[in-house]
Amino acid sequence: MLWRRLVDMSRRGAGENLGFTCRVSGSKFSPSGREHDKKMLAEQSSVAADPGHLTSKSVENARLAALRSYCVLDTGREERFDDLTSLAATICETPVALLTLVDADRLFVKSAFGIDIHEIPREGFCDHAISQTDIFEVRDASKDPRFATLPMVQNPPRFRFYAGAPLVTRQNLVLGTLCVLDFVPRTLDSKRADMLKTLARQVMAQLELTLEAMRDALTGLYNRRQMEEGLHREILRARRIDSSVGVMAIDVDNFKRINDSLGHQAGDAALQGISAQLALGVREEDIACRAGGEEFVIILPGASEEALRQRAEAVRRCIADSRIPAGGADQKATVSIGLASFPSHGETNTAILRAADAALYKAKAEGRNRVVMGPPTGAPVAAERAS
Repeated sequence: MLWRRLVDMSRRGAGENLGFTCRVSGSKFSPSGREHDKKMLAEQSSVAADPGHLTSKSVENARLAALRSYCVLDTGREERFDDLTSLAATICETPVALLTLVDADRLFVKSAFGIDIHEIPREGFCDHAISQTDIFEVRDASKDPRFATLPMVQNPPRFRFYAGAPLVTRQNLVLGTLCVLDFVPRTLDSKRADMLKTLARQVMAQLELTLEAMRDALTGLYNRRQMEEGLHREILRARRIDSSVGVMAIDVDNFKRINDSLGHQAGDAALQGISAQLALGVREEDIACRAGGEEFVIILPGASEEALRQRAEAVRRCIADSRIPAGGADQKATVSIGLASFPSHGETNTAILRAADAALYKAKAEGRNRVVMGPPTGAPVAAERAS
């Protein structure tokens, strides 16, 4: 029965991004997607072989970037993950089980069994558990100097026992834990520990399926649904930490001419090449998306309006200076870019995207191949896209 449930969950439910490394105006842009995955895999493989290869800060930065790439922070409860925490508690015979994701300054609880909890400060059991790739166990927290003073140990619910199986990516980065807790001291036998690790691998399998489902099939960038969900999450995070979120709305100039003169296959090749160039301007924490057709959106957490404008100009120049292989030859392409940001241009996804789109219309109407900042909140929005 247990394995049948695991198989069923693995069938529920997904690709790659394109990217290179280049320098534009002296700024190094991070690779993204397929090349980024190869780079990160090689880097983390060397870390596994030589733990001193990277500093703890660089490993933590890579871990946080990987965590955010799954776009699961600040999302709601899901049955597939609730099933796994329920199984963990049942197998380990504990009253509580949690699926935790360790963010920079907090513990986000994606699923909880036996307790109603959504977020707590990072310091605690799971923060220690992510420093290793095997089960982390605390038999009696009240007698462990690392945890005896934690509020959850000293005060209700007064946890005593903890065992956490790390959630490990293919690049050997630990995102969080699948953990079980009890109110009395105890230990976990080897059979149950192995089952907890198996369930943690199932969590990662589900996260990988989710990651694949976020991607646009042609370009490998995030799809429109993920654009909307990702922007919503970043706005929530920016509100919490009193930060900003920048948005670039990007449209390929005169793209119809490529399709009409060279055919749709060449058009698809051009979109793939342009997507690769867009990925050059993406930091690890940014979200590059294909909104539909020849339209793209890049979400930049924490970017000020000035930084947003500078980044957009760098992206525009990078594409204008490139040659895109399509139709058997290298094609020249340009893009128009509209900019908006939270909170300057609105408080919601709709308001910010509308402001960025209005700026994009203006950029195209003024002659294309340019960057325009969106109108202030409350300004009228263009009714039609420039032809």
